[in-house]
Amino acid sequence: MPSVSEKLALPPEAFGRIPLTELRGKRSVSIENHRGIISYGSEEIVIAVRRGLIRIYGAELYITYMNRRRVEIRGSIRAMELE
Repeated sequence: MPSVSEKLALPPEAFGRIPLTELRGKRSVSIENHRGIISYGSEEIVIAVRRGLIRIYGAELYITYMNRRRVEIRGSIRAMELE
């Protein structure tokens, strides 16, 4: 049986099920549908998502915005890893 998102032709991230990650160059990343900050440092930030973790590596990293749904990180982003 199709889910509501399939019936309405909406992506699953619109319902908060899966994380939506938007990387803008090497300076900014936005993660929607997160589950909180696991660790926070200027060289690594770890974000919990529904089925794992997103690790952001770089230099001078900092959180510019965060609410229950979205977190935005800026700095010199070197790499991202999904676990």
